[in-house]
Amino acid sequence: MNYYLGVDLGSSSLKIIVGDEKGGILGSESSAYAIVSEHTGYSEQDPQLWIDAFETAFAKLLDKYSDLKSSIRAISFSGQMHSLVLLDNDGKPLRNAILWNDTRTTAEVRELNEQAKAHLLKHEKNIALEGFTLPKIRWVQKHEPELWDKTWKFVLPKDYLVYYLTGKLHTEPSDAAGTILYDLEVGEWDKNLLQQWEIPIEKCPDVIPSTAVAGNLKAALKQKFKLTNDIRIIMGGADNACGALGTIADFDQQGLISVGTSGVVLFYDTETHTQVDGRFHYFHSALEGMNYKMGVTLSAGYSLDWLKQIMAPTESFETFTKTAEESPIGSNGVIFVPYLFGERSPYYNADLSASFTNLKAHHKRADLIRSVLEGIAFSLKNVFLNMETPALPKFRIIGGVVKNPFWLQMLADVFGSEIEVLELDEGPAFGAMICAVLSESRLDAKSVLEKYNRVKRSYFPDNERSKQYDVYFEQFKTWSDQLDS
Repeated sequence: MNYYLGVDLGSSSLKIIVGDEKGGILGSESSAYAIVSEHTGYSEQDPQLWIDAFETAFAKLLDKYSDLKSSIRAISFSGQMHSLVLLDNDGKPLRNAILWNDTRTTAEVRELNEQAKAHLLKHEKNIALEGFTLPKIRWVQKHEPELWDKTWKFVLPKDYLVYYLTGKLHTEPSDAAGTILYDLEVGEWDKNLLQQWEIPIEKCPDVIPSTAVAGNLKAALKQKFKLTNDIRIIMGGADNACGALGTIADFDQQGLISVGTSGVVLFYDTETHTQVDGRFHYFHSALEGMNYKMGVTLSAGYSLDWLKQIMAPTESFETFTKTAEESPIGSNGVIFVPYLFGERSPYYNADLSASFTNLKAHHKRADLIRSVLEGIAFSLKNVFLNMETPALPKFRIIGGVVKNPFWLQMLADVFGSEIEVLELDEGPAFGAMICAVLSESRLDAKSVLEKYNRVKRSYFPDNERSKQYDVYFEQFKTWSDQLDS
């Protein structure tokens, strides 16, 4: 039996999932690590932690499943987007990685959007934001110029792990797109942008496809882990690209909704020259010739957790959210806007605040809980409607929400679309594993996905409930637009 591994290098932990060639999932392991925040707005990580976490999780899998030592065919990777790793001429990190959620680059973002916004929208298909890689490079150029001068290459987190395992340095289109230095129109580093911001193209990693072989596992690592066969290392993709690859089977008819701490709405775009206005993200996918649109609401599941910690910190989420069923559609008039951290899509306004509107003395606990569930659903719909696409008949959903049938039905009714829950919800690690399978298979992505992950349950919209939700959604949107004005 041949096995394929998918590795997700996340912000707080690394996860490895193992699948076999017949469509079965053998198991998974993970290992956690910490974020360093020495100043307000700073978020950094020591890249050595990623190597240690990989080796810890990998060793656990080998101990648990001894057959893996002779039967791993390929390993592929998913990773946190946008985070900046600077390497010296010996391939060693020059400093801690600056992570995607680091917000020190406000001045650099303002500079980029004032001087290059039109160019960024036309070629990189995004405006500059604190999370993206280019503003982080500009910050290093200004505040740590000696380190920038010593930089051989900049890479993304998963690329550095691939480099450690193979000795070969590459990136791939989905992570390259997230730097906002990569011209999506032509599929190469943007020479004009590089020249404008004094970034030598020699500092950019070579770009190869997500399903391409980056190299073979180093002989020293084979010996260290007592592996007997050669293992191909596949590039993989950015976390959201791999999340889509492991979820969406029909590129034209399905979208992805993810409800974790934040919320994401994502769908593929088959157009080659899509024009954007900056209200959503637009990146290359892990599939050649395919891009995706993505919108983010920052406080999705976090809003529910925030309310629970205030109201009922010792209750289970199941008990807490069950109370919401006692309140009718519209939460007896209470509207919650979930902008606890400001908002990303479609407002890009860090100053927005969360609030309960229309709150009166007669309202009960159930009304507030339901209003938060509805507010998150409305925010996701607002994100979707600003992404310039026709209505999609079907969404596949991942994240903690899949454990809550009441909320899933609410989302189906709010969106007016079928909601599918899959048997597996292993996140980007599963999409990374599919990259490994695709690298050796003649099957297309849809066939591989359906081989490993089938639909567990579907939720269908009710027309009458959808009409009721539409009324309250318009109130939600009106209030949100007023807050943004």
